[in-house]
Amino acid sequence: MKAIQVKDNQLKIQIQVQPRSSKVQWGNLVRDEWVQLKVTAPPVNGAANKACVKFISGEFKAAKSNVTILKGEKSRYKIFQVVDYSAAALENFLKRF
Repeated sequence: MKAIQVKDNQLKIQIQVQPRSSKVQWGNLVRDEWVQLKVTAPPVNGAANKACVKFISGEFKAAKSNVTILKGEKSRYKIFQVVDYSAAALENFLKRF
């Protein structure tokens, strides 16, 4: 699956962000390339990006400082990197897809 890559204790996730959703939650897998993430925040002044970082850090039990946007900061298609994440949390995440 291209959407999720794990290498050397670094997790990279290609995410399609859907802002202004009614809930913050994972969505579907889009063409095996993007994991959809729905956030309630609007795409204004980085609010949706902050909501993504907060949700991802909670999902993978990592510090917010360990979640970074590698690409797509001003796009709905983003690549996030997570370091020092919980292996059990990653396993639970992968079961969804």
